[in-house]
Amino acid sequence: MATKTRITLEEFLALPESKPYLELMDGEVIEKAMPNALHGGLVGRLNGLLWWHQQTGDYFHFGTEMRHIFAPENWVFLPDVTLLLKANAAETMAELPDPVPFPPDLAIEVLSPDERRGRVEDRVSAYARAGTTLLWIIDPERRSITVYRRGEEPVTAPHDQPLSAAPVLPGFELDIPSLFAVLGTN
Repeated sequence: MATKTRITLEEFLALPESKPYLELMDGEVIEKAMPNALHGGLVGRLNGLLWWHQQTGDYFHFGTEMRHIFAPENWVFLPDVTLLLKANAAETMAELPDPVPFPPDLAIEVLSPDERRGRVEDRVSAYARAGTTLLWIIDPERRSITVYRRGEEPVTAPHDQPLSAAPVLPGFELDIPSLFAVLGTN
């Protein structure tokens, strides 16, 4: 739900933390769509896979619901999964500012059942303008992943091939059927 009153970035950042989480898009306060068990299962699986990949080389940070600011557009966003390369961020998570004043290198959004299509399109466009290198929009209902790479047209990832996280995470490949196995056979 959106508030009727527009607020500034400073006013938004002064609001107390709440659940559901709030985002700011062009001065409008937006409640982040409430996740369900399927959403949580996918986010948990993705975090586990990223943790395993991190063991091959500690060169990135990742987490859930990490706040980012895109000040030129009064935008504060919380990707379901954020990945930041240490070369672009900070050496430790404790050194990262909150909110993070730059876009994620990889953002992953898992659609919730009540997510509005127009809002998703606005979010995708804002990620591109903010400079996110790689964005995955995961649709649990359709069991599909739409991939947005900076400077390229979006593509739907084929299920019969691993999904590469290049150029952000060379060597990381997501087995799509394995990811969606979390959802069960229905």
